[in-house]
Amino acid sequence: MVMSRNFDQIETLKPMACGMITDASLRMIYEAIRGALEADDECEASGKDPKYRVRSTTEWKRHAGDLEAEMLKRGLAFDAIDWTNGQSERRGIQ
Repeated sequence: MVMSRNFDQIETLKPMACGMITDASLRMIYEAIRGALEADDECEASGKDPKYRVRSTTEWKRHAGDLEAEMLKRGLAFDAIDWTNGQSERRGIQ
């Protein structure tokens, strides 16, 4: 079986079961999404195609939203990813 490298072409991606993941792991995965988004923005700023296509791929945002929902459910504070390329926003219980 050949895996597509284009997430837009994958019809169904199963959501991650966040309930069994530790708080630290949730934050790490969420920050990895932020890092990929920032790397894409840097590529675009230098005239290159984005490597991860985070901003243009719906599944990235959906996955980040699932992680945000789980962190809010657990009362974890985090800086929300700003998908409009602006400042982040602090969310959760302080």
